[in-house]
Amino acid sequence: MDKSLFKDFNPVSEKEWKQKIQVDLKGRDYNSSMITHTDEGIDIKPFYHRESNEELNIPSPKQWFVTEKINNTEIQDLKILQSKGTEAFWLNTDKPQDFTGSLSVIDGPIIINLKSFNDSKLVQNSNLHYAFDPIHHLAKTGNWIKNQAEDLNNHQSYGEQTKTLCVDARIYHNSGANITQQLAYSLAQLSTYLKNIKNTKAGTLKILIFSAIGPNYFFEIAKLKAIRLLVNSICKAREIKYDLKLISEPGYHHMSIYDYNVNMLRSTSECMSAILGGSDFIRNTYYDEIFKNKNNFSQRISRNQLLILKHESYFEKVENIADGTYYINYLTKALAEKSLDIFKGIETSGGLIQQLFDGKIQQKIQDQFKSNLVKFKNKELKLVGVNQYKNKEDKMKAQIEKEVFPSKKSRKTLIKPIPIRRIAQELEKKRLLEESA
Repeated sequence: MDKSLFKDFNPVSEKEWKQKIQVDLKGRDYNSSMITHTDEGIDIKPFYHRESNEELNIPSPKQWFVTEKINNTEIQDLKILQSKGTEAFWLNTDKPQDFTGSLSVIDGPIIINLKSFNDSKLVQNSNLHYAFDPIHHLAKTGNWIKNQAEDLNNHQSYGEQTKTLCVDARIYHNSGANITQQLAYSLAQLSTYLKNIKNTKAGTLKILIFSAIGPNYFFEIAKLKAIRLLVNSICKAREIKYDLKLISEPGYHHMSIYDYNVNMLRSTSECMSAILGGSDFIRNTYYDEIFKNKNNFSQRISRNQLLILKHESYFEKVENIADGTYYINYLTKALAEKSLDIFKGIETSGGLIQQLFDGKIQQKIQDQFKSNLVKFKNKELKLVGVNQYKNKEDKMKAQIEKEVFPSKKSRKTLIKPIPIRRIAQELEKKRLLEESA
């Protein structure tokens, strides 16, 4: 077709679109009928127009890596996993020196999540990314690894030796925080670490941020983009050159043990959000990870989900795929602004550590979780197979291989820990009791 059809139509302004919608509403109020209000304090409009669009020009990685978590016993199998499509590895350990020789034979990035740091010399090369986050340990367990002074001193040594800072923000999503809370607490954690280390202006500082991704597709894309905006803002204010790496995985908060195959659909959507949001490393959660021990079948399924997205859906062919999307641009800017307001409040109230000791962060997350729970019970928040389209014949008791629900342990803690919990767990407990009956 030689003739462009667009020339046959006059451009329609944003004002004209809104007037047309108001006419079609036949007297109903535009704001109450067409505007959706979210927990993040963001109003969602029925349409977005280029007249009010703001180009954000957020950088995105040139490639993303299919990443797999490994344990100490799997170190010898890395070449086999690479042959199956894994491109990067994620190892949790407190003795990296025991494995750096074995890891050096791997041609690809390796994230080494340090459970502790004692100022020992680490092997340095461009493929190794060391992560150490004592504040995450405090928030998760209620205690420091040793004590506050020693942990922060060790963190300072880690930062100066590796020229790296790490923020593990997954706990905020997995405990039920909304997206602006997740962003604000992540930024406050990074700010605490930037104040703790010296010589941040010497060379380029590597920043690693771990994120858990939820099912709110466009919001999660915008969340990752907002992280880049916020990190740029805080580093620019401190005149710090930085290299930001985002490590993402589907979160646990919305996963279920009943109708667990639906978890594959959830994690596929969440991995797509992670890709479009600009993650550097993406690790897929196994669809039966909540209740089964690690097994080759679910490991292969989760890896293949990412490989299909990358090689058959061509998600690796285009950089900045979501650029120019008016709705995502709006969400990114709105989330960044809202979370920045929360962050400023935390900073003026003594910082993140003080807020954790005061219990204010925990209470904010608890309030949000309770709100989500009400929506789940009212089916405003839907989980297929759990509170929507429930399969009453589904029996799970005999399939559970490990602890599904977090048990309350009586122990002394400095602060109230932030619990990892799922929105469906109370309903699942009732169904398991019914199975026993």
